[in-house]
Amino acid sequence: MINSIATAIQTVANGQNVLFPTDRVRTKSCQCACKGWLAHDVGSGLFTLTKQGIYEVEYTADIASATVGVASLELEQNGEAVGGTESLYNVATASAYGNVSGATLIQVPCGASYTITLGNNSGLDLSVQNANIIIKKLA
Repeated sequence: MINSIATAIQTVANGQNVLFPTDRVRTKSCQCACKGWLAHDVGSGLFTLTKQGIYEVEYTADIASATVGVASLELEQNGEAVGGTESLYNVATASAYGNVSGATLIQVPCGASYTITLGNNSGLDLSVQNANIIIKKLA
């Protein structure tokens, strides 16, 4: 399991990923001798699932934009949107924060690996703070 966080405000340009500088909890990672199922470089927005299985991925974040409009984050798998994970926030007042969250299950087939990211797909540059992502291997 991993729980990565980004509490400080970061600017996430449209089409870019939220970066996670802190791993609060991290078990079964590829960097340990236990031959784990997860690779994440601290400070990166990339989480690579390296073993076959079913994974639960959850996120939450506070987002804002200097531009009024619809802001959103979504989970991506190998750079493509994961359907049903997009969270929308209508920025009615510039720079006012709103909370977004989402969750999904990801199935990694035998012999494959998937890279999971939390991406800004809103068409707006976003300020993101208190971002939190949790990835658990269920089976």
